[in-house]
Amino acid sequence: MAFVYVDYPPEFRDLLAKIMNDGFMAANTKFPSFEGFRYSSAVFVNWSADPLVYNEEVFNNFVRESTRFESWDDMVRTAADEYFQAKKPS
Repeated sequence: MAFVYVDYPPEFRDLLAKIMNDGFMAANTKFPSFEGFRYSSAVFVNWSADPLVYNEEVFNNFVRESTRFESWDDMVRTAADEYFQAKKPS
């Protein structure tokens, strides 16, 4: 089992909340909000902890089953790309 340890300071928490907005979540997951995703995945990830610690294989399986993404990393990258592309001046 491979566990992932991720620093989860308030700035990262805020960034995840911004990029995983309701529009992104509704379009790409089975959840209407990131809060719902966190609630449903709390058995895999303690979202209140610093650092986040999770089993990569198990959490990625959850992501695969409940989103259109193959992994948590893929989901985060896509959310960030979409968020920052939308913020780019035309």
